[in-house]
Amino acid sequence: MYKILAGSHRTLLLAAAACLIGSFTVYANVGLLAASAWLISAAALHPSVAELSVAIVGVRFFGLARAICRYGERYTSHDATFRLLADIRVWLYTRLEPLAPANLPGVAKGDLFSRLVADVETLQFFYLRAAFPVAIAVVVAVTTVGLLAWLAPWLAWPVAGAFLLTGCVLPIGISRLGREAGQGVVEARAKLNGSLADSLEGLTELAALGRSERQAACIAAANAELTACQERANVVASLSDALGTLGMNLTIIAVIILAGPLVAAGQLEGVYLAVVALAVQASFEAILPLPAVAYYLQESNAAFARIAAITGQQPAVNAAGIPAVPSGPLEFSVNRLSFSYSPDSPPVLSNITFSLPPGKRLAIVGASGAGKSTLAGLLLRFWDYDRGVLLLNGRDIRVYEPAAIRRAVSVVSQDTYLFNATIRDNILIAKPAAAPAELNQAVAGAMLTDFIERLPRGLDTLTGQNGLAVSGGERQRIALARALLKPAPVWLLDEPTAGLDAQAEAVVMSHILQAAGTRSLVLITHRLVGLETMDEILVLADGQIAEQGAFADLLKKKGLFYQMWALQGDLLNIS
Repeated sequence: MYKILAGSHRTLLLAAAACLIGSFTVYANVGLLAASAWLISAAALHPSVAELSVAIVGVRFFGLARAICRYGERYTSHDATFRLLADIRVWLYTRLEPLAPANLPGVAKGDLFSRLVADVETLQFFYLRAAFPVAIAVVVAVTTVGLLAWLAPWLAWPVAGAFLLTGCVLPIGISRLGREAGQGVVEARAKLNGSLADSLEGLTELAALGRSERQAACIAAANAELTACQERANVVASLSDALGTLGMNLTIIAVIILAGPLVAAGQLEGVYLAVVALAVQASFEAILPLPAVAYYLQESNAAFARIAAITGQQPAVNAAGIPAVPSGPLEFSVNRLSFSYSPDSPPVLSNITFSLPPGKRLAIVGASGAGKSTLAGLLLRFWDYDRGVLLLNGRDIRVYEPAAIRRAVSVVSQDTYLFNATIRDNILIAKPAAAPAELNQAVAGAMLTDFIERLPRGLDTLTGQNGLAVSGGERQRIALARALLKPAPVWLLDEPTAGLDAQAEAVVMSHILQAAGTRSLVLITHRLVGLETMDEILVLADGQIAEQGAFADLLKKKGLFYQMWALQGDLLNIS
């Protein structure tokens, strides 16, 4: 993480350039005030215009240079900062992706979004109001003290002490006040963002259940908490500004008092008295931001800690391995497979054994919580199993990269996510380079043709956030179209007909089985539709295989599968 904060070589060069240009900006201000002070002081002695010409040109030069350098410093520093933030966001996403879904079940979506956006955005203050000001202040302070040591050595040490007091001691004192304020702002902002994200995602449910006003009150309370934290932070910032300004004014007064005797003794020319005082005042432009640095460091540290709390987790599976599975047909072999989500928890799956040779159609059925989706997660390497054997073409599945396994399996889950894009884009996620004919074939196979033809914009219709603009059944059909489009030798369908009525379910299952062709098929369901054509059925109960066999054989046994079939027949009023 610290390496990411440092940025790339290009970004470091931009940061160094920003600090250098920022130093030149302060130097230009020092030169402007010093030249102006000398010009006014010298003009009081009525010299010739020729003697003042250099100072006159200097005032113009430093005034123009300050404006140019200020623009250049702001442009360069923000360019470097935004590049760093972009790098951090990309890095953070690449760290989050391997953690899903195993490491993120307890993290709310709103909180995760807040870390990805708001907390990363907070890190801009680490650069713009902490790192860059400190670097500029060090350079300017050293140069100013060196200038004073040349003009009036007796003034160099008091000014250096004032710089240290204002730029080091005062920020340390402010840091104790800023620690709680900075952390409070980050935590309160995250809480508010999380509440807003959850409210927007559940807007329909809140309205339907009449809980909108209560949720609005929760959001108002979170907003009030953030406002209170920001007010405390503003008090700290105002205090740091006031104390910094006080330190500058006291330093200028001290310089004038100490320089007076030097002028009287002839050790310092009188025209340089104002030069020294205003040069010190101008150099404080680099010192004054330092008291506030402590607060911004605390706020950035709190944001950094929230990001590190997520990125510091180790993925549930090792991402290293063979980057591609063998081409051609694939065979899964499972023998006495067992799995627990944690060492202290009871096993979710125990002694699971089956095989999935090329072209086989396997159904996994059971009540909710029986372990069906967990088994699917193991096949996709979302988790790694504890005991037993899981082989792909005779090799342990763990020798392959998780991404390689997932490229070889086309998945339709029961919680299909649709991006806020067109229907076309949502389907083409499975194969971005698909030809129009392939896309149309997938749409037809998922029984989407009639629905799309009724839409004014057809495939270019937006699905809305998380598919809110389409029904649950249409959402599943779009997911089926994805599966049909993806060139994968294995299909894994987890409740693929969720949200469809019984008639549509039977038709869609018929299309799925027909479209599967020679592909291997794993169907996970608790609705026993279309299972007559399955080569084998696993009946799971409490994480174990209760029954295993063909459809007709399981009905003849009149065991658990028969009971499930009879119950479903009674509910659907079918024989």
